[in-house]
Amino acid sequence: MTPERDALLPAAPTSVATTQGEPRFGTYQGELPEVDLPKLMGRWAPARATRLLKRKRWHYTFAATPEVAALFAVVDLGYSASAFAVAIDLKERRPLCDVSFLGAPGPMVALGDRPGAGLSASFRTLGGKLAIRRGEEDERYQVEVDVSRVRTGSLNTFQWAGELLVAGGPPALTVIAPVEGDGLVNVTMKRNGLLSFGSLEAGGKRFRLDGGVGGIDYTQGYLARHTAWRWAFAAGRLADGTPVGLNLVEGFNESNAEANENALWLGDRLYPLARARFEYDAKDLLAPWRMTTVDGAVDLRFQPIHVHREERNLRLIVSHFAQPVGFFEGTVKVGSRTLQLSQVPGVSEDQDMLW
Repeated sequence: MTPERDALLPAAPTSVATTQGEPRFGTYQGELPEVDLPKLMGRWAPARATRLLKRKRWHYTFAATPEVAALFAVVDLGYSASAFAVAIDLKERRPLCDVSFLGAPGPMVALGDRPGAGLSASFRTLGGKLAIRRGEEDERYQVEVDVSRVRTGSLNTFQWAGELLVAGGPPALTVIAPVEGDGLVNVTMKRNGLLSFGSLEAGGKRFRLDGGVGGIDYTQGYLARHTAWRWAFAAGRLADGTPVGLNLVEGFNESNAEANENALWLGDRLYPLARARFEYDAKDLLAPWRMTTVDGAVDLRFQPIHVHREERNLRLIVSHFAQPVGFFEGTVKVGSRTLQLSQVPGVSEDQDMLW
C-alpha cells in the first residue's frame, strides 16, 4: 500500500479553523497549507493587543550524518526576535560552533505563515544569516547558514549550504491543540526522516551532508504567558540503513486527547506514538536522559555531548532554554516490530519561559 492509503492518521485540513471559526483540534498526517490563525472567531480570536503579545512563531532545522550534526532556529515573539545555530563533530564528540543572536522583529526576522510549500524563515544581522525556504512547487527545503568569524568568536566561520528532500520521504505531522492557562491555540507541523544534501564548514572542518537525515519543526500559536516543556528530536538511520526520525514532547500540546505530537517517521511512513515521559537531572543536563511512552512502546536513552543554553532575564521576558545535542539508544515498538536505535543523532530540550 502507499503511505496515503495506509495512513494511520486523518489527512491535514486545509485551514486551522472550521467555517464557524472553531479550531480543528486534532492530530493529522500531511501538510497544513497555511497557519491561518486570523480565521479563528469568537473566544478563539484574541483582541489585537493580546494577539501581538501572545502570538509566537518559530522554525527549527536539524540535519545529521554519522560525522556531524547541525541545527538552527529562528524565533519571532512579536516584540523581539532571536536565533541560534550549533554544529557538533559527532566523531570527536565536541562542538564546532555554538552561536546565538538577539534582535528586534521586523527587518531582522522573517517568518511566514506557510509551514510547508512556500515556507520562508530567516534571521539576518551583521555577520549572520540563518535561512530556510521552500518554493510553492518545490519538494526540497533550501538551507543557508552564513556566520562570520566575528560572530563565532573564533578564526572559523560557520557555513551550511544544504537541502532537505521532501520528495519520496514520509509525510508531515500536523497538530492543532488548545493551550492551557491564558493561551488559546497552538499549531505545529513537523517533518522528519528527510534525506539531506549539501555541505557544512565549521570549526575549521568541512563535511558533506549527502546521505544524512534531517527534519524541521514549524510552530505558531497564541501561547500562555508561562510555557514549559521537555522535547526530543532525533534523525538518523537504523542498522539496515532505513531513515528514521522521532519527535517526543512532555508538557506541551497535551491538553486535548485528540492532539498529540509524539511520532516516529520510518522510511516513507509516519507512526503516531503515545504520551511521552522524560527522566533527567535538571542540574546536570550532560548526564544521561531517559524517554519513554506511557504504553511502553518507547524506551530510549539519550547521551548528550554538548548543551546549547539561552538564559535571559529581561524582567518581562525570563528564559530558561537548554538544548543538549547527542545520541539516542534504545527501542521503539511499531506494531509487531521492535526497532533498535543505536547512535542516532538528535537533541533533547528543557525549556521554561515567561514571555
